[in-house]
Amino acid sequence: MTTTPGRPRIRSRLLAALFTIGFVFCAATPAQADPVTADIVDSTGRDGRTVALTFDDGPDPEDTPALLSVLSRHQVKAVFCLWGEHVRQYPEIVRQIVAEGHTLCNHSMRHDDLGAWSAEDIRADLQATSAAIREAVPNARIPYFRAPYGSWGQTPQVAAELGMQPLGWKMDVADWEPPGTEELVRRLVEGVTPGAVVLLHDGGGDRSQTVQAVDQIIPRWKAEGWTFTLPAGPGGTTDPTDPPTDPTDPPTDPPGNGGPCDVDYTVVNDWGNGMQGSITISNTGSSPINDWTLRFTLSGVTISNGWNGDWSQSGSQITVNAPSWNPTIQPGQSTQLGFAASKSGSTSPPDQFILNGTACS
Repeated sequence: MTTTPGRPRIRSRLLAALFTIGFVFCAATPAQADPVTADIVDSTGRDGRTVALTFDDGPDPEDTPALLSVLSRHQVKAVFCLWGEHVRQYPEIVRQIVAEGHTLCNHSMRHDDLGAWSAEDIRADLQATSAAIREAVPNARIPYFRAPYGSWGQTPQVAAELGMQPLGWKMDVADWEPPGTEELVRRLVEGVTPGAVVLLHDGGGDRSQTVQAVDQIIPRWKAEGWTFTLPAGPGGTTDPTDPPTDPTDPPTDPPGNGGPCDVDYTVVNDWGNGMQGSITISNTGSSPINDWTLRFTLSGVTISNGWNGDWSQSGSQITVNAPSWNPTIQPGQSTQLGFAASKSGSTSPPDQFILNGTACS
């Protein structure tokens, strides 16, 4: 649990872990990843009504799966700051977090106050925590670190040396108390500011009120024009604040055109009988690619869910149609897709990607 120093911690309940699979991701045109620095990030780094949800002290066997269900239903992506001991207790929930497209954050091994620790001891703790996470999800990407209690000491420099951006917050509604669902909703409504990183908890105690408050606040904020994104830094590789092309703008080329394109395929995580993949489509031509459809063959996998497009599969043939909010790839722009899949044995990258009838390099 992240609080100010002196506030008590409540240990999580040691119950049987729950595990479900599925994932949805609300994002659009990707931006370039920011370099890792020792600066403590507390905003999205985006203009306008953007907000980033972050959750500390999980995974928890009850509240984390419940929260994941809420985020999936509302199509919102968040950052989960993981407590290493809890990761070792519930590795299957960490796999669920990753499979559903969320971002990971190192929150130390035992939630100790690291403020007065030596750099050497901090490094050992952070490395042990990341190792525990990667035992659950091999090759997991962990772009952020958050100090327990917000007691930073030398942790920002050590985290940056280990490739993790220090992650702070602008808004703490003290859900660790807990004060009641209605009160949490009130604090969120009254306290949100453009670009805020919001600190909440899915572990360290009974967080059912937080889950209920998140379920209420997401549709309310969406109705008020807020967009959910990631904090600034290396985790923020997608920018859901970029608006789709105005449908009233006349297209340069007829709808459905192809054009020069490049596709990069990456296996983000592979856990034996399952995997998470990333596909980046780049428009290398001089005209927009409108109402795009990407087709490729991937043998030995069954897509469970995909993001940033409408996914379908027939045998080994996979088709992704452009989502309504991102129908056009402008010249020089890219769109990042992602998927989770079950699989048997090893898989090979697709031989060819076809975008609107044109083979991409």
